[in-house]
Formats: sequence, structure tokens, C-alpha cells
Amino acid sequence: MHIPNGFLSDPVCAVSTAASLAALGVGFARARQSDDSRSAALMAATGAGIFASQLVNFPIQAGTSGHVLGAALAAILLGPWRGMLTMAVVLAVQCVVFGDGGMSTLGANILNMAVAGTLVASALYTPITRRVAGARGQLLGAAVAAFGSVLASAALCSIELAASGTYPLAEVFSAMVGVHTVIGMSEAMITVAILAIALAAGKNHRPLSTRGLMARGLIAAVAVAGLLAPWASSAPDGLDRVAEDLQFATLATSSWALAPEYSVPGVGWPALAVALAGIAGVVFVFVSSYTVGRTAMVKVRKH
Repeated sequence: MHIPNGFLSDPVCAVSTAASLAALGVGFARARQSDDSRSAALMAATGAGIFASQLVNFPIQAGTSGHVLGAALAAILLGPWRGMLTMAVVLAVQCVVFGDGGMSTLGANILNMAVAGTLVASALYTPITRRVAGARGQLLGAAVAAFGSVLASAALCSIELAASGTYPLAEVFSAMVGVHTVIGMSEAMITVAILAIALAAGKNHRPLSTRGLMARGLIAAVAVAGLLAPWASSAPDGLDRVAEDLQFATLATSSWALAPEYSVPGVGWPALAVALAGIAGVVFVFVSSYTVGRTAMVKVRKH
């Protein structure tokens, strides 16, 4: 659902960028209110995992693929504010390093997936877990939150496309929500599976140390990026499919990137080129998320 350059008008890009910056500012301020010493480590591990999982596109129907958004997982594991910041780091790295999503539309992508995605997920997850106790409530909440976060992001993307004059709202909204309903269902199942594994592991083991949490998170993300990403589906994802079907895909323009299309230039074996790019991206997101988390923990001295 990464919007490329060319799909949105300049005014829509400007407004969405201003809105996303304002939301991230609020998120950073709210994150500073927490004194959790493990939060930076958890942001690093979660961010690396989400980045790696987004590399693995899976087929959802003929000629169309989807991938994990991760906003619900970020909101559940980190809370809405740190989840929002972590998702923003993932999206920024994807854009700047790999050219996934345009520089001019980065604000819109952050608004759709990092801001709306995590806030909607949190708004859905919290009341369900309050009403349904225990693991059942957590898993039910995760499913609803994951599904809702995907549809919210798709709906907001549709509104931005319509506001830009790219395509009429009714048609693009119907197409985007239609394809992302299937992706949202897949996201719900994957999120529930990950959370169920985490809950089961938490029952049988002592809480990990900060170093242990970071190490295991990084190792798992590197494994996914190195072993699974090279074999991901090459079919267009939800937004790309809608753009092709509604015939506005030609509006897209490419962005400069260090490793375009998640592939290291100059490496002859395509699978290795993707694996190396994925691993490098995981490390980049891991370090960047940890840095943002540590920065949020720094308390300003009052004189």
C-alpha cells in the first residue's frame, strides 16, 4: 500500500505530510512519558520484525499479492505511540533506502499506515481485551485490530487519491477496500498466530533480558529477510493491482534509492541480492528504531 510519487497532488502531499508530522510529534511526546527501560529494545525488535515480514509478499488471488502491514502488531506490543514511531521508521527506511513509496508521498504513507494504522488498531484492541478476559480476548482483539487497521489505511489512501483527482472516490474506494479486505483477513490470521506464539512462549519461559530480547528479535528478522524474502510473490500488491485495473498506474514515477526494489546492485544471483538487501534493511530499521526509542527516553533537565 506504499503510494509512489505521481499518484497524489502536491496539496494532498503537503497536507498529509503536515498531519503525519503533527501526529508523530504527539506520539514522541507521549512516548517520553513512559519510563519503561525495555521500550527501546522492544521497538528495535518489533521494527526489525515488521520490516522483515513486509518483505514477504504472499498471493491472495490471481495476479495479486499482499503483505503484512504490521500496524496492529506494533500497537499491541508497543502501545499506539511507540508503535506509531516504529512504523514510521520502517516506512522511512523502505522509502529512502529501497525506493518503496515516493519521497513526495512519504507523509501520506506514514499517515495511512503508521498513524491511522496504529491508532485504529489500538482503538479496536483495547476495548475488546477489557471485555473479554485472558488470551481469548487478546487473540480476538488482535484479529479485529489487524483487520481494521488494514481497511482504515486502505480507506484513507482512497480518500487521498480521490482528493488528488487521480480517480473518483466511489470507484477507487470500492476497489481498494475490496482487495484489502482479503489482505486484512490474512493480516488478522498472521497477527493472531504471532501473538499466540508470543503468549505461549511467555508462559513457559522467564522474561527475556533486554539483550536477549534484542538478540532474538534481530535473529528472527534476519532469518525471515534472508530465507523467505527472496521467494516472495512478485505479483502486484493491493494498491498496484487497483492502479492497474483502474488504469492510473502510469502516473507513478520512480524514486532514487540505494537498493531499488529491495535488491543489492551488482549481485548476479537475484535471490542473494534480495536476501542481502533485506538483511541490510533489517539492521538499518533495528538500529534506527532503537535510536528513536532511546531518544524518547532522554529526560530534559529543567533549570
